Amino acid sequence: MQDISLEGGPGERIVLMGPNGSGKSTLLRSLATELLYPKGPLVIFGQPIFRNLQEVRRKIGFAGDHPIHLPSLTGMENAQLFTDLYGLERKDAGPVLENLFAIFGLSKVKDVPVGSYSHGMKKKLQLVESLAHNPKLIILDEPTLGLDPSALEAFVDSMNHNQNQDSCIVLATNHPELATKVATSVVFMVDGAIVVQGSPAELLQRLDNEAKVEIWTSGTAGEDIVLEGIRARVFSDRIIANMPTDVAGLPILMEKILDVGLEISKVEITRPDLADVFGLLTGTSLENDHLPRAGS
Repeated sequence: MQDISLEGGPGERIVLMGPNGSGKSTLLRSLATELLYPKGPLVIFGQPIFRNLQEVRRKIGFAGDHPIHLPSLTGMENAQLFTDLYGLERKDAGPVLENLFAIFGLSKVKDVPVGSYSHGMKKKLQLVESLAHNPKLIILDEPTLGLDPSALEAFVDSMNHNQNQDSCIVLATNHPELATKVATSVVFMVDGAIVVQGSPAELLQRLDNEAKVEIWTSGTAGEDIVLEGIRARVFSDRIIANMPTDVAGLPILMEKILDVGLEISKVEITRPDLADVFGLLTGTSLENDHLPRAGS
């Protein structure tokens, strides 16, 4: 990973976005002190982490992309294990855990062994554990993968109304809508480097005069689709194009798609999202940085 600078203060919610291999997880693991790079000074809470590693770790809440629990213990017992390790008294941790279990819809299964939990339930339990000790830095790697809609809504609410208003949240996700809802700052990463950083509103303003056209297709194209003058991403089942808000070029685009032998099943016209801005500013795609880009 290249040398990078990422600054965040109390109350900030920083969202990292980038394709697989862009360095998001490596950066998060470095912030969580799981990966240590002696050549590059990592400063957290105003001091290099090597000076007092244990003190720094006590102020961090970390939820990786793969939940790890003791399956024979109940959800509450697993959560209490974490609060014990962080030095919280059971009498103080109890009410906090009860509240978090309620927020994420786990109250009914708090006394059930985690071995019987679904993946989504384990992800929710991991969020409970990462927030329970009132951390100053909350680090979350793809925290919403596997969450049902109600849990996703609870997560967004917990981030936007975080009880720890003096904490900074850094999370990685390629979910454009989630990033727009929770972020105070969005960071685009490519090849281990920060390419662009700004608020969701600032970034979306780059495509303020454009519409997003998503055309769902089926069949096999007999030849390549040539989309000169149209910025688009071509997938196996759809084409996503950005064009002026009047979408005057849509009929021409649809005609080209039909001419190569594909069938069109659905067309949706919406506002561009952060995935579209990422493609515009980096020349790559959040879904797969090797996807062909038509019209370039």
